[in-house]
Amino acid sequence: MEEPEALRARVVLLRDRQTPDAADDVPAVTAHLSAAPAARELALSHDTPISDLEPTAEQAVERAAELLAITDFAAVYLTLAGAEGS
Repeated sequence: MEEPEALRARVVLLRDRQTPDAADDVPAVTAHLSAAPAARELALSHDTPISDLEPTAEQAVERAAELLAITDFAAVYLTLAGAEGS
């Protein structure tokens, strides 16, 4: 009987745009406060694959919903993948 392929870790960075959104009156996330460059460097130093995701919607609530949908899909996918390995 063959053993199933082991799951590999992957770092997924969820990022919002770095410019102010005048339509939402939401202040911009400043680049110097972002941990993304350090996380990317750390993941790459450990040969861990990395994905950088940024929402495409215009409104802040739409961008948040887009990121939430991605993480929700990933959680369900990982749950199903883990159940198959049991």
